[in-house]
Parts: sequence; structure tokens; C-alpha cells
Amino acid sequence: MIKKTVMLTILLFYTIAAFPQDENHLEILEADSTWVKEIIKFPLSFAPEINYEGYEDLRFAKNWRKPESPEFWTYVIAWNINLQSPPTVEMLEANLKLYYDGLMTAVNKDKDFIIPKTIISINGIKDKSLSYRGNMKVYDSFFTKEVINLNIDIETNYCEEQNKYVMLFRVSSLGFENSIWKILKEVRLIQNHCDK
Repeated sequence: MIKKTVMLTILLFYTIAAFPQDENHLEILEADSTWVKEIIKFPLSFAPEINYEGYEDLRFAKNWRKPESPEFWTYVIAWNINLQSPPTVEMLEANLKLYYDGLMTAVNKDKDFIIPKTIISINGIKDKSLSYRGNMKVYDSFFTKEVINLNIDIETNYCEEQNKYVMLFRVSSLGFENSIWKILKEVRLIQNHCDK
């Protein structure tokens, strides 16, 4: 009995110790310690229709939960997925709609309430690189229980060694002219993100 307990304790220790190492191995964003980190593997439980293998690395601004803060709904997401061709506007709009509709439905506690569908408009390529800007109307199941406006900046990065694209989404409830976007730009892909 003692031997089994010791073995179980050792196994549990190694399981707990291994998780952060695995998470750090998947990390492709760098930010200072004020940003909250989260890593989720695809397929996403709340949006399984987004049919990719890989993971997303997220960084949330410290006060992203507070409606009175300029950091409200301010975060950066990187998708390291099996995407071998450049994303189109249609693909981005469709996947973001699935993402937010699924997430807000999963979070919503009132199962009888029909959540307003996400409305997304991506404006297309803003420069010679594959970069996009747009806005989204998203029902906020987390905090306000209202439809909120979010602005999104999308950057795509081609990894030649793996013949795939890594997508970077910067999101804020404030307009692109606001200084919050300088803070968002401080979160970026680590240099060797293509090796992950």
C-alpha cells in the first residue's frame, strides 16, 4: 500500500511538473510579466468547426476584465496552426465568427438566452504584407452582457521551413488611433517562433 502511494505521488509530481514545460515549449509570444498567459490546443472545445491542428498562445492585458479600464478587452492571440496557404478575408471572417459565437455561447450561463451572432468586417490587405484590419460586434458573455465593439489588427507571418502561416490577432475595444495599440505592439512573436 505504501509503495503504491509513493508511486502515485511521484507520478502526480511528474505530471504537474511536465505541464509548464510543455506549455513553455508551445509558447510563441513574448510579453512582459503584466500580461496574463494562456495556451489552448486545437481543435477548440468551444469552436470545433475551426478545423485546424495546432494551438493558440494568448496574452491578456492586466485589466482586460474591467469595463472602466482602457485595457478592457485588450489581448493578443497567435495561432500556430496547419495553415499552408495565405489566409483570405473570407476565411478570417468565417473563423473569427465561429470563434466568438462558440466562445460566448460556451461562457453564457443563461442557456435560454439566444446570443446575438458576431458580426465581423475585415477591411482587406492594408499594406504589401498579408496584414488586415477590421472590426467586430461581439456579445460579451463575460462581463457586460451586451454587444460590444472590438477592433482587430491581423498580421500573418510565413514560416518557410514548415511552409505554414502563423497568424497574430491584436484586439482592443478602443479605436486604432488610441495609444493602447502601441502597448499591443509590444507583444510580439518570439524570434524562433517558426521552430515551434
